[in-house]
Amino acid sequence: HGMGDLTLGGVFTDRCYDLTGKEEFNRLLAEGFLARLVPRQTETELSAEGVSLRGGEYVEKELQEAVDRPDITALAVRELVRLGASRKHWLIFSSGVKLANHIADELRQYNIPCVVITGKTTDRAAELDAARAGEYRAIINNNVLTTGFDFPGIDLIGCLRPTRSTSLWVQMLGRGTRPADGKRDCLVLDFARNTARLGPI
Repeated sequence: HGMGDLTLGGVFTDRCYDLTGKEEFNRLLAEGFLARLVPRQTETELSAEGVSLRGGEYVEKELQEAVDRPDITALAVRELVRLGASRKHWLIFSSGVKLANHIADELRQYNIPCVVITGKTTDRAAELDAARAGEYRAIINNNVLTTGFDFPGIDLIGCLRPTRSTSLWVQMLGRGTRPADGKRDCLVLDFARNTARLGPI
């Protein structure tokens, strides 16, 4: 938060482990401390064209209006269902609460049990516990489960949220890197083309 490198006269004196390089990250993957992310190109693409930027990120209200299109949502969900057929626990990132609810409506058309988690969800802990217990296959969230959310079983990440923030992109993808029994990797379906914009994790 403005202090720069925390070991250069900041809070700490030394680094015990540096995870910022590709070699170190791949080492943790090879040693089984992280689960692999497996990106797969999607046919459906959300467009953020024409959305204004503020502070280097898309203006949230404009972004929601640009990407919440019923035809595109229906196609994206159909792809999610097809490509995620063998996946048990899905985490979907949405651009807005309305889009999150529209994604849930589409998933229910395919009999996929799902829950929408937003900043106004009052029983969030109970709903997430239910998802961990297998009552829901998909968790759709808007601006909630990017940090501090730990569900190692997540084996599919669906991104319907364009961003220009590298740190947010890493945080979203990081939800799928937790290893778990029976989990070989985490499929990433990036409908927002964040990988093309920002690069892989």
